[in-house]
Amino acid sequence: MAGPSPKTRLLSGNPAFRSLCASRAVSFVGDGITTTALVLLVAPRDGPTGVGLLLLANALPRLGGPLAGVLADRVRTRRLMMRCELASALVIGLTAITLPPLPVLTGFVAVAGILATIRNPAGRSLVPVLVDAADRAPANALFGLGRTLTLAVGPGLGGVLGAAPGGAHTALAVDAATFLASALLLRGLPAIAPARDPGAGTGVWAEAGEGLRYVAANRQLSVLVLSLFLLVAFAAVDNVALVFLTGDVLHAGPAGYGVAASAFGAGMVLASLACTRLARGRRPIALLIVAVVATGGGTVVSGVAPVLAVVVAAQLVAGAGNAAENIGYDTVVPDLVPRPFLGRVFGTIGTAAQLGAAFAYALGSFLVGVAGARATFVLAGAGTFLVLLLLVRSLPRPGAEGGEDEGPGPARGRRCGRPRTRRRR
Repeated sequence: MAGPSPKTRLLSGNPAFRSLCASRAVSFVGDGITTTALVLLVAPRDGPTGVGLLLLANALPRLGGPLAGVLADRVRTRRLMMRCELASALVIGLTAITLPPLPVLTGFVAVAGILATIRNPAGRSLVPVLVDAADRAPANALFGLGRTLTLAVGPGLGGVLGAAPGGAHTALAVDAATFLASALLLRGLPAIAPARDPGAGTGVWAEAGEGLRYVAANRQLSVLVLSLFLLVAFAAVDNVALVFLTGDVLHAGPAGYGVAASAFGAGMVLASLACTRLARGRRPIALLIVAVVATGGGTVVSGVAPVLAVVVAAQLVAGAGNAAENIGYDTVVPDLVPRPFLGRVFGTIGTAAQLGAAFAYALGSFLVGVAGARATFVLAGAGTFLVLLLLVRSLPRPGAEGGEDEGPGPARGRRCGRPRTRRRR
């Protein structure tokens, strides 16, 4: 008789990992609620400029991933994450009570963005500590499913709560409660010692620089970070182009745009669920290659699709590829990086994804204006396949062997073969 599935085994047989996944899922849903509620609050009050400032204040702190990774490496992870969640509850709670004017609100959002930037690499670096190497890919699929909920559940709840009695007050109060719940769930984590001695005498900036040099000196990590930036820079232009494709080209209206955008999120959820069973024992590099093919193919097909139904199907495939890319990157990195550098490497990867998204929004606006929505999708898909060539040529081949890395210096981790995030992140 078949034993329990990897998903069941990870959740039922590993209480610490279950607590981590539950905490991150609750917290990510709260993030989605807050973003939607604040946009609904600011749009009629402060106009497009206010919405832009709000989103910018949330995004800019996330470029500090290498600094956040230093804290993940030198502070007890459970303590760091719990303090971030409690501080986030305080900031969002104050926002819920006061609904301050735009300048103060922008400051609150920036502080919340800083706290999110700190806790994200800390959480990701815990996965390889809490699960066996064989279960790492299914574990990353479950962990990534929580991130996907930011897109699939959070905005909808934010809209519903924003329209309920109390409006933004209610929505933000619910988000503050999710941070408190997340902090309580994190009590289920063991007291894991810091990956790096905080008393080494070096400062945060020096350690962040050391982490960046570590990535730059390791060819495989450099390729992973560069490829992630390029994948997001190419593929995320659909965030700009999709509304013009469905509206101006296919004349599907707002409802058509909503269905197509939702299909991408649905693909992410389905792929995350599938990978909890199918990814176990697979080479992360192989998973990453298949994922990039799905993302690029879905993007190209969206551009040439004659009707909305084809766009929806292509976005479903592209979303599945996007989720599988995240799982592949998150699984291969711990095989190449010793734990004392893991937080900083994940922080650098997160920053690369944010920079890629910023570049994509500018590139997408330019391409749609010059070439149109269809050509923008086709060019973005073609660029994605070019990045695939970089990955295939530069990363280790099946059967390559290597030993465990014992310390600093270029990693020589086991050869196997990493945010992106949904491009809307």
